[in-house]
Amino acid sequence: MTGLRSSDGAGGGLRRLVGAAGLVLRLAASLLLLTMMIVTFVDVLGREVFSAPLPGAYELTEVLLALVIFVGLPIATARREHVSVDLLVARLPGPLRRGFAVLAAVITALVLMVLAWRLSVSASDFTAYGDATVYLGVPLGPVAAAMAGFTAIAAVVAVVVVFRRD
Repeated sequence: MTGLRSSDGAGGGLRRLVGAAGLVLRLAASLLLLTMMIVTFVDVLGREVFSAPLPGAYELTEVLLALVIFVGLPIATARREHVSVDLLVARLPGPLRRGFAVLAAVITALVLMVLAWRLSVSASDFTAYGDATVYLGVPLGPVAAAMAGFTAIAAVVAVVVVFRRD
């Protein structure tokens, strides 16, 4: 194992695991976005050149967009890239700023947990009712379940962010 220090221990293995998970999420988001771009390109080309849009392109784009957003949620959480306004906090002393950062991370984790729970309830309802998109018939239960799963991952990441020292 070239380049690994013997002092890495469990922390180094965990860092590599987290890094690999982040890479998988970024790759998944990239592939979903690429697919959405291809669907849009084919739809526009079909509509403008052949006067025949891609059937179901709108529905497919909706589902892909939802998945792109929720796959990116753990990534944004880990990078602390959520939208924030620091009009007053930036002027506070360091320890107080750190306290507000921890408070914001805790609130973020709680909101993500509630969101994951509600999405899982919706996924269960969609599955029980057999809800699907109108034209393509894409089942909405698994889509909502994936959204709930990625939100739960983001909630775990937010909890880790609370205890991470930078």
